[in-house]
Formats: sequence, structure tokens, C-alpha cells
Amino acid sequence: MAMARYLVSAFAFAASIRALECSTSGTTTITASSDATALASCSTYSGSVAIETGLSTPKDSNGHQQLEVDNIIKISGNLTVTNLDVLTELAFPALEYVDALELASLNTLATLSMPRLTTVNELNFTALASLQQLNFGQTGITKASSVLITNTGLTSLDGISNLKSVDIFNVNNNQALTDITLRVTSIKNSLDIEANDILASGLTVSFPLLETALNMTFRNCSVILLPSLANVTDELGFYGNDFLNFTAPNLTTAGGLVFVDNTELTNISLPALTSINATYQIANNTKLSKIDGFQGLSTVTGALDFSGNFTEVELPALKQVKGAFNLQTSGDFDCAKFDKIASSKAVIRGKYTCKGSQSDPSSADSTSTSTGSSASKTAAAAHFELNTPIIMGGSSLVVGLLQFFL
Repeated sequence: MAMARYLVSAFAFAASIRALECSTSGTTTITASSDATALASCSTYSGSVAIETGLSTPKDSNGHQQLEVDNIIKISGNLTVTNLDVLTELAFPALEYVDALELASLNTLATLSMPRLTTVNELNFTALASLQQLNFGQTGITKASSVLITNTGLTSLDGISNLKSVDIFNVNNNQALTDITLRVTSIKNSLDIEANDILASGLTVSFPLLETALNMTFRNCSVILLPSLANVTDELGFYGNDFLNFTAPNLTTAGGLVFVDNTELTNISLPALTSINATYQIANNTKLSKIDGFQGLSTVTGALDFSGNFTEVELPALKQVKGAFNLQTSGDFDCAKFDKIASSKAVIRGKYTCKGSQSDPSSADSTSTSTGSSASKTAAAAHFELNTPIIMGGSSLVVGLLQFFL
């Protein structure tokens, strides 16, 4: 009995030592192969793990390093791998869950293997020029709240295509990226896609199951497919894309709707859209000659702001524009039908401008007068805050380019 009690106590002591080794309130830094081996003794690790400058694992004949951490299944903390100039391969073959996964400034990393990883709260990949694909297994990551992928060599996002929902999704400045396909049904905060495919032949973006989103911004895309999208709470914005047409057959409401500087766009079709609850802007889409894909639109709570070289605008169901109405085009356009609507003051509540055959058609934020089809009427034009999304998007473009050249 004494021996039995001794063995039980010994086992309990050993278990407590193991628990202590597999839990920390701080960050454990892996600097050598022995550190990785020690971490691999834990199936679950409570705390954060960092692998960074100073890693002294053996190098191959080319001077490159490879690191594999076996056995660990769950990290209840952050896994951060940064600033390793010669690390070419990184593997966590058993890892299924990590709170946050950050890989940054790993210029030679070409192989990332985490074949069992399915859940990560935050995914942050920055400056991974040699990484062309994600090896997250057959299923891939299905749960993530925040995704940032910038300045990588990825050609697709196959390892995260089965995400069910995401709060923040930002993919920018990935020069070889040609396809973004996600099976998400909702975007709870924001989606930003911009400045990808700079060196390739065209970026296709497809969200076949997406139904609701808070805020979405697309830039520099060649194809955008949103067949199931029904509602965007804040803004749905398209800036500087080269897609030929855009259709969202199930979209019924949007906070704001913006199409600006899409130079190849010839057609927009949103047949189910009935209301826009902020700015409705279509500007400087040089090949868009007709705006006739909004047959069901009845209410614009903010401003309506059209400028370009179009010759036809059809809004047959329009019943209310609570903000200003600005329509200016270099094309041969007859304002008579909108003059008639504006004269009653029942439909258009704000300042009214309609001008055809203009040498320099202006959007609302650059318009200084409010007129009907006759240029003799003048008044102060309303000002609309349309630049914020452009500035925000542009900042990530600048940051990504700086990372690439540095």
C-alpha cells in the first residue's frame, strides 16, 4: 500500500510538472530544435509561442532552415513566426486550433504545412513573397474571425475557401493572386479586396453562398460573383476594377452603393434592389453608356450622384430621393423626365442637378451649383462624404507596396 501511494504521488507530481510546462501566462520563444522538441511534448499548450530572429536550427546545404513541431494539437494563445530570412519550411502536422496565427517577414518561406488546422480566431500573413499555396489539408480552415493576407506569393486561397463566416477579411497586394473563392455566408464587419494580381492575368472573386455583409469594398478585380448576396448593411463599393459587368440578382437592400472608375464596365444589373440607405454613386465608368439595371429601385435615403458619359438612365420605380440628386454626363442626355420629377418636390427632397453634353461632368462633391436642364438656375450644392472608403483602401495599398519594396 505504501508503494502504491508512492507511485500515485509520483504520477501526480509528474502530471503537475507536465501541466506547468504546457502552460504559461507569457510567451514561449523557440530558438533551437530542443525548444521545439520540448513544446511537442504538449498536446495542448496554454500560452503564446514565438519563433523569430535568432532561430538556430540546423541549415541545409543551401543555408536554409526547416522547422517541424510535432504532436501539439491546440495552442490557446498566439503562434507568431517573424523575421526569419532563411526559413523555407514550417510544419505543425498535428495542430488543429490556435487563437491567432501570424506569419510575417519570412521572405524565403515556400512550404507551410498545417494539414489538420481548422480553427483560428485571427489569421495574419504579411510579407511572404515565396509562399505560393496554403497547405491546411483537405478541409482547410473553416472558422476564423479575422483574416489579413498582404504581400504574399499566393496564387489562390484554397486553404481557407471553406470558411463559413468571417468578421474581417482583407486581402491586398498579393501580386500573383488570380482567384479568391470563399464559401462564407456572412461577413460581419468588413471585406476589402484590392491591388492583387498586379503581375498576373486577372483576379476572379467568387462568393457563391454569401448572403449578408456589413461593408464590402472591391478594387482591381476582373470578375466579381455574388449570386446569393441579399443585403449589405453599410456600403457596397467598387473602385477601379476592370470587370465587364456586375450582377447581383438577389440583392434587395444596401446601405450605400458606389461604382467609381471601373473603366471596362458596360453593364450593371441589380433587378431586385429596392432601397439604398445612403449614397448611391455611379461615376467615371467610361464604357457605361446605359444605367438601366435598377428596375425595382424605389428609395434612396441619401444622395443620388451619377456622372460619366452615359446617354440613358432608367429608374422607373423611383419614388423618393431624400438627399441631393446630381446627374451630369458628357453624353447626349435629355433631362426632361427628371426635371418633371424634380419640379414636384415630392420625389427629390434635396438639391437637384441634371446636365447633359458636359465637357467635364462632375460628381456631387465637386459640384458648385444646383441646376435643372437649364444652366440659368444656381444654388449651393450639397456636400457628401464619399472619400473615406477610398482613403482607407488606399492606405492598405500604400502599406503593401512599401512592404514589397522594402
